[in-house]
Amino acid sequence: MYQSELFNEVPLSLNDKDSTIFVDNYIHKWLVDQMIMEKSEEMIPQEVISVNKKINKYKLSLISYEFEQFYINKRLDTSVSDFEIKEYYKNHLDDFVLNDYVVKCMYIKIPKMSKFYQVAKKNYHMKDEQMVDQMIKISQNDNVNFYYNPDEWIFFDDLLKEIPILENYSKVEFIQKKKKTILEYNDNIYFVNIFDFIIKDGTSPLSFETNKIKSIILNQRSKDLRKKLRLDLYEDGIKNNYVEKYTL
Repeated sequence: MYQSELFNEVPLSLNDKDSTIFVDNYIHKWLVDQMIMEKSEEMIPQEVISVNKKINKYKLSLISYEFEQFYINKRLDTSVSDFEIKEYYKNHLDDFVLNDYVVKCMYIKIPKMSKFYQVAKKNYHMKDEQMVDQMIKISQNDNVNFYYNPDEWIFFDDLLKEIPILENYSKVEFIQKKKKTILEYNDNIYFVNIFDFIIKDGTSPLSFETNKIKSIILNQRSKDLRKKLRLDLYEDGIKNNYVEKYTL
């Protein structure tokens, strides 16, 4: 080991005393490692040859991986359009299966003695914009918990967290038969309106799978780039006579 190699290993942040300790320890370890290599070659030459082969194989594998990642990162197009995502989803529907029930819904929680009870009861069906506006107005008051997003799918279990009394019902029965209902629990009243639902084992909504599909598409692009790199390297090697092909 050369002095310049040793100096390159010493962290710049160390003071003189710590640098001396670091150098002594480093030299000690290096010397022991060299002695192990020398003695092992004398005593178990075949085993060392085998180890060297493994080391070289691992080194090649590591260098290949780093080179491929460098090549891919330089060329990978990470933008995935909505059209690509929708097309993949449409062509692989069987791959996207729900493991639980999902719903599109509205719910509002108000105190039992709330002055808004009659207004909520009259409008929670939300059949038109006027009804929606009335429910939104109620939601702006204190002690009111309101959720409304007609375009968003949520797991029924997330609804359970907000309305604990739903645990007393069968999921599928409640979703299919009690789409619009009023529930009382402790000191509160819940108005629930389920606009749409998908049962367990049904096709998962696109909104749930968008990130997954994007990852799949990017992963496939990476595989294609890796395949192209290896093919280009092979053809370049043949072209430049790195190997000769023989007919058996």
